[in-house]
Amino acid sequence: MQELFIKKVQSIVVKVLEKYGLLVHEWHLGKVSALREDGSLDVFIDGNPVATPSVPANPEIIFTVGDYVWVHYVNRNPNNLFIPYKRYVR
Repeated sequence: MQELFIKKVQSIVVKVLEKYGLLVHEWHLGKVSALREDGSLDVFIDGNPVATPSVPANPEIIFTVGDYVWVHYVNRNPNNLFIPYKRYVR
């Protein structure tokens, strides 16, 4: 009985955290699919087969198609993305 109670409470807590966006992580993995003339990148995020278009990127880094990158969800907002730098993948 106690285990069922604990599971119910955990379920409620997770739902509340999801509702307020507190389970969204700030850092995601990406792979560059295209370079845009304005310096933004089209990028596959977390293995998604559809590229997210026009993500702003650090202008001091030279990106190429196929680069693995870090995608930052600014303030954990999936609508506010930025690519600060490449990530090393073996």
